[in-house]
Amino acid sequence: MVIRDLLRARLALRIYLVGLAQVAVVAAGFIAVIDLNRRTGQDPGSSQVRFATSVIARSLDDPRALERVLASARDELHTTVTVLDPDGAVLASSAPAGVSRCSTARPASTWKPMTPPCHAAPLRFPDGRDGLIELTAAPSPPPFSGLHVIAFVLVVVGVSSWLLARTLTRPLRQLSSAARAFGRGDLKARAALSNRDELGEVSRAFDEMAGQVTELLRAERELLANVSHELRTPLSRVRMALALISEAEGDVAVARELLSDIGGDLDEVERLISDVLTAARLDLEEATSPRGIPPLRRERVDTSGLLAHAVSRFRAAHPKRTLRVDVPEELPSVDADPVLLRRVIDNLLENAHKYTERSSAAIDLVARGGEEVVIEVVDKGMGIAAADLSRVFRPFFRADKSRTRATGGLGLGLTLAKRIVDAHGGQIELLSAPNQGTRARVRLPIGYGPGAGDALLPRATRRPSP
Repeated sequence: MVIRDLLRARLALRIYLVGLAQVAVVAAGFIAVIDLNRRTGQDPGSSQVRFATSVIARSLDDPRALERVLASARDELHTTVTVLDPDGAVLASSAPAGVSRCSTARPASTWKPMTPPCHAAPLRFPDGRDGLIELTAAPSPPPFSGLHVIAFVLVVVGVSSWLLARTLTRPLRQLSSAARAFGRGDLKARAALSNRDELGEVSRAFDEMAGQVTELLRAERELLANVSHELRTPLSRVRMALALISEAEGDVAVARELLSDIGGDLDEVERLISDVLTAARLDLEEATSPRGIPPLRRERVDTSGLLAHAVSRFRAAHPKRTLRVDVPEELPSVDADPVLLRRVIDNLLENAHKYTERSSAAIDLVARGGEEVVIEVVDKGMGIAAADLSRVFRPFFRADKSRTRATGGLGLGLTLAKRIVDAHGGQIELLSAPNQGTRARVRLPIGYGPGAGDALLPRATRRPSP
């Protein structure tokens, strides 16, 4: 489990491998230093022993010459030499007083090399007997001390840590630079890191966030333009109607017709403002909600009655449009916010009317009960492309801006419908194809259980689950 998690965490794996490499290099350096020091401190070789033996053998008859040879070996070769006569007594020695010899006298026949740093070799005296010569290498300081080892470790760790830090700080600087540029208003700023580790994941998350924020800002700017356009059109018609009324000079029939048009235009303005205010309310309540879900003002709602009122409003607003209704008289009631739920049905019916260009084409409203209430609004309009179906619930998204400009709207209807249905613990989906029409399906739970908005209601208004 730990190894699998480590392999998934590429950045942690990189740091772990760098640590292992540091330990391996430092260990190899220690071994090399120890071996080099050992080789440097070795005692004289056998060739040096033979050379010293031959020189000393020629000086055995001259005590002064023998002393000069031993002193020279001590000063030049840093080697102390002790000459033992055949009886084992010390004949001459360059070792300081009180320093023990490498061996004691022994018969020549039992001679064998001594343990380093001492060497012993037989020495033939002029009378033919064998004595002994002992050479001891003076200790020399090792070429590498503890300070050298510490410096080596610091260099290895420092260089490897700097290289590792560089691989981390470079993408972090690139990411922070992109974040600052985006914060200054450069909406095209992106980190665009190609790393395959956690830093790359953070970079891709930032780029996705920047893209979504850019799209949202662009949609809000488009909202301002759309609101201006949508408000200007009915207000211009109202102004024109008022001007015609003033010119009618008491013509009651003309005034009534124009007042009816003014009422329709004001209804359109009211719908527009209501959509914007509802979206703002949901945004505010969702932002302040501890679970990110807007609270609902729930009550027991007669589903059949709610749909009947929606049908009446739609037929009054669009008398030339055929609306076929297939709703049972007794549908299960639901626990819902009636104002918001009416907004869902009204928006779906209004969308079906707007995007069905042929006035003769009928719209179907179908509802069924059971374990849940299913409501469908079916039209034979222009339909929605498959590439746009996944985006129709985004705020301010409109699939065909050139055509929807004529039909009006801000691209908030479906967004509001989805957020309201989600808050009720239900589901909404669209089935559509270009020039084949659209089927909008809403599923609402019947019982009052621990739904999406239940936990946010005041305790006194909650009802027990059935």
